[in-house]
Amino acid sequence: MHSFLVSNTQSVIKEVKPNDGLPVISLLSSGEKVSRLQPVVQRARNDLHDLDAFREIAAAGGRNFLSQKRSEANFVKDNMAEGLALPRACPRVERAKLLVAPLTLTIVLLRNRGCRNMFWNAVGVGLMTSSILSLVWLGEKQGNGSAAVDFISVVRSHLNLTVNGFKFFVAFLLLGLLNFVVGRWREYLVAGQKVQAKAEDLGVAVGAAVVDGTDATTRRRLFQLYRWINAVHAMTYAGVDGTLPRTADGYCALGLLTPTEAKILSPLASCAAKSVMDKQREAVLGWIGGLLGQMVRGGALHPAFSPPSQGMVNGLRSACTAYDDLGVRHMPNLWLACTHTLMVFVFVLVDLSIAFDISHSELDVNPRGLLLVASVTAFVGATIVSQVYMLAWAMIEELSHPFGADSDDRYNFDAWLGSTECSLFASLRSSFDRPLIESEFDGKA
Repeated sequence: MHSFLVSNTQSVIKEVKPNDGLPVISLLSSGEKVSRLQPVVQRARNDLHDLDAFREIAAAGGRNFLSQKRSEANFVKDNMAEGLALPRACPRVERAKLLVAPLTLTIVLLRNRGCRNMFWNAVGVGLMTSSILSLVWLGEKQGNGSAAVDFISVVRSHLNLTVNGFKFFVAFLLLGLLNFVVGRWREYLVAGQKVQAKAEDLGVAVGAAVVDGTDATTRRRLFQLYRWINAVHAMTYAGVDGTLPRTADGYCALGLLTPTEAKILSPLASCAAKSVMDKQREAVLGWIGGLLGQMVRGGALHPAFSPPSQGMVNGLRSACTAYDDLGVRHMPNLWLACTHTLMVFVFVLVDLSIAFDISHSELDVNPRGLLLVASVTAFVGATIVSQVYMLAWAMIEELSHPFGADSDDRYNFDAWLGSTECSLFASLRSSFDRPLIESEFDGKA
């Protein structure tokens, strides 16, 4: 904020040197000021437009993934076949873009509901502090030797001692909690990208190991893998957003499971532990591993693929489970409770010390003027102090829910689902036109 004020102050003033050589500062005309501020305002508008567009995409949940049309008849076609329907392209917008403009960052803070609520709470605390200062002023007006002045003097000294010896421990707890929450928020992004990478690695490895991509049975088996890997990926995020199905039957309408497969998986819903469909997802992973082994034994996949196939399936399961683990990997409730309680104690004590910090010796100069100035400064100081703690707590609350926060920092899992499906569609079908590629190579040879 300081650099923003300095840069904009320098943009609306200029230094001129008159004949006497003494530098003076003259204000620019209003038109020049507006022209200098236009780029700053326009950048903020562009940033907010991008943030609004991302909010709309993220709020849609997995609708892009849900709108895909999947059928075996379409999947088994050649890559250059007429009428081949490709998966809908999904923009890779996993999170909002990084912002650095000070004006934009200030607006982002104010448009967050949690931060706005904390801001008004801090204003309320500032008003109460200013009111307490008026009572202290009345007590100081009693003059030296009165019980009120003695009481105020004792309370003032004790408040200062308490605040000075109490702030460090609370700051330690709060900073530790902030560091953990921000780190956990970033781990969610890494975990989601890792699940995506493991699924796409498996698709590329299977597509490369196909012996005969023209065989009809092999193509049907590859479509099974295509359905199941996408189902595993979607089941991982089933508990994040209500747009994705939370039962096996819901995946039949998407073309990812058959009615028989859904019926087999349905009883496992009662075994869910870390997420709503984790055990059903692991059953599908078992189907994937079994089908890959069957394809190797039947000669559809190269025999050398057998050992890495098991590692890749297990790697995908491990990545999905690591994502689920982040849902329960949070600070202890006792840490949260102690941090919040002590944080409230700190800013209350600091605000009280601001209210009691009024000098008796200055009251005789201009009592009413001093009261006005002291009330305003106490209100501003208490508001700022309270905001430091309250906004930090608001950030903790928002970033603790990376997929559901009312902010511009939620994640869009639909980008991972859509991108992975497009990758699987391309990689698993990469062997379909291999004879055509080989014939062109042989002809050139």
